[in-house]
Amino acid sequence: MQTSQTKKNPAATHKNSTPNSKLLEIDRKFNAPVEKLFEAFADGEIIKKWWWPNGMYADNVVYEFVEGGRYFINMKGYENGGGGMTGRFEEIVQNERIVMTDQFADEKGTAISPQEAKMPGEWPEMAFITIEFQSSGANSSSFHLSQQGIPNELQKDCIQGWNESFDKLEKYLEGRKH
Repeated sequence: MQTSQTKKNPAATHKNSTPNSKLLEIDRKFNAPVEKLFEAFADGEIIKKWWWPNGMYADNVVYEFVEGGRYFINMKGYENGGGGMTGRFEEIVQNERIVMTDQFADEKGTAISPQEAKMPGEWPEMAFITIEFQSSGANSSSFHLSQQGIPNELQKDCIQGWNESFDKLEKYLEGRKH
């Protein structure tokens, strides 16, 4: 894994709203060391275990976890079809921060427009997700997720989806099946 060696924080430039939406923010705490929490975001095989809301699953994950590396996460719905997301890792600071671009993708991992993805509302072509990790002791950690570009009218649904995914993440970190 290639990570940033400097403590500069270009992530700060991505922590604001876009012209059509406020910044979506979520804070979560976990009973796991920050190293294990960070690893759950750094490993594509682990991502498959938790990264989609209830009623969905990740059927294809391409995950090159280095700065400049590409990711693609495709989801399938048990009843509602599916879709995907793709982007690049802009910044990785081990156990501290991940900054990644965020775009809709087709089932092959090619970036598509929000209109092609049939998403309602006004979305940017590309946005950013920033995840900032913090250790709270040997077996306690947290993160702050901020995501640009989610239309205001869809933020409640997006927060619900993220939290359903993070509930699965919590079960994974505790060694429970989901």
